[in-house]
Amino acid sequence: MSKEVFVDSIEQFVTLMDQKNHKETKVSIYGGETLANKKVIKECILLFGSEYKKIKLHWIINTNGSLLKEEDVIFFKDNNVEIHISVDGQEDIHNISRPTHKGKGTFHMVVPALELIRKYQPIAQLNSYMMPSNYLHLKDIVDIAEKYDIKRIYLDQFYNLDMISHQVGMDKYREVYFYALMKKIQITGPWAKIVKLHQGFFKKRDILKDQLSVEVNIDGTFYFPISIDSKKEMRNIKDLNSFFDNGGWERVIEQMKKKIDQKCDGCSIVDQCYGTAVQQVQYHISNKADTEVSCNFFRDWCNFLMRPVQFKNFENFEVISLVNLDNADEMFEKISSGILMLEEKLWKLKSKIIFNIMEFPEELKAISGQYNLPAWVRATTSGETLFYHVGTELTPALVHELTHLFIAQKKFQIPGWMIEGICEWTQDSSVDLFLVKKAMGEKDLFALINKLKNENFSLIDLDKKKPFENPLYIQAKGFVSFLHGELGQEQFSLMLNNTISYDLRESLQKLNLKKLDQYIAEFQILVSSQMLVSNG
Repeated sequence: MSKEVFVDSIEQFVTLMDQKNHKETKVSIYGGETLANKKVIKECILLFGSEYKKIKLHWIINTNGSLLKEEDVIFFKDNNVEIHISVDGQEDIHNISRPTHKGKGTFHMVVPALELIRKYQPIAQLNSYMMPSNYLHLKDIVDIAEKYDIKRIYLDQFYNLDMISHQVGMDKYREVYFYALMKKIQITGPWAKIVKLHQGFFKKRDILKDQLSVEVNIDGTFYFPISIDSKKEMRNIKDLNSFFDNGGWERVIEQMKKKIDQKCDGCSIVDQCYGTAVQQVQYHISNKADTEVSCNFFRDWCNFLMRPVQFKNFENFEVISLVNLDNADEMFEKISSGILMLEEKLWKLKSKIIFNIMEFPEELKAISGQYNLPAWVRATTSGETLFYHVGTELTPALVHELTHLFIAQKKFQIPGWMIEGICEWTQDSSVDLFLVKKAMGEKDLFALINKLKNENFSLIDLDKKKPFENPLYIQAKGFVSFLHGELGQEQFSLMLNNTISYDLRESLQKLNLKKLDQYIAEFQILVSSQMLVSNG
């Protein structure tokens, strides 16, 4: 691709993103072998940078690694470019799937590139397929990622799936999925995306229109890989912005939806997949005959990974359990009790909470999509779903996480430190002011009091700090308890339910109460006096 085509396509797309009020986009460069054109690529990355016309650009280079040199890795790291390298397994397996045009192996050409990744630590990913040649050895790809300190693997599927037993394929994929998680390596790809939608109860059909993806041909024309059937008008678009101005994108979506509704009618994962399985096959090999096999594989995989053993529908929550619970009734009773207690302390739920139970910490990370959770975490939340693994009995952490869901339903604009304080307070209302003061340090305490006396100082400034740098995080529970005591239950609930500004000032004024800063200052004095008494 010439530099002129490269620059023009980025200019057109960035203009479009700005018109659609998007704030960022990915630019993924692939080939052939992209680094055969590294001079033009580097010039364009320098020209546009990581932000162009207020649109953040995330650059990705897809390469087989054969032409990746030390100066390239340094350049890409300095310019925040992700490097994605194709690896299908150890040397014997990789050489089968990725030979040269003369039939020789290429693994020896990839290893130096991986060594450079390990040495310079740019943002990196391994790209791979599950194929007849490697599906029994997928763990090897994870071991390679671990060896070269790469934290993410894109694992796509091979598109002649009759060559792989569905059950064996699913077993091996699930095996490598959790094997990678135990090594803190994330598996992504079309399966992972659909399963995440499936597990999070999102609907791809509802968010389809916002998932704009445009591909650039070498002559500078555009087409839409999102379209299942490649209509002529969708393939050689010369002016991207004119196409959108004339309703072209809406036609793409409507035509695609019409085809999907016909092909996917009655499918158990239609809301989450919504044509992805068909699209993946046609995009890679343009063979419509294999799409039915692919669809079956996606359906089987989702059902296999989810394998819900129990489903219960209660008044305030639904339970989907991936494990057979011996103490199910006791657990459901504790969940109900926790919700009732919070409704007394806070407010009534406006919609049901989804309670997703699994067996292992690795499943907790995978199903919640939060791959960096510490090993000790037993529960986490996303939206209005609570994820919990039953490695131990239910703990007070359940109430803490339920409180996050209560607050999420209200969409409060409360500082993060105070949200944590409310969650800890509902979990355990007792407060030891001496420990609060001891944890915070007298120097930090009085520095904060002095800041709060400054009219230009905002609680928003505190929330921008990392938790361990923010003194209010350390004593958030104590402050929430103090505030509850000062206001009483009724006023406290009113304050939260009337929150209309980030630092609660307008809410407190509406109730004819003191300023929040004043409550904080009074709390600091109380903590300070408690410390003096304890020392005495």
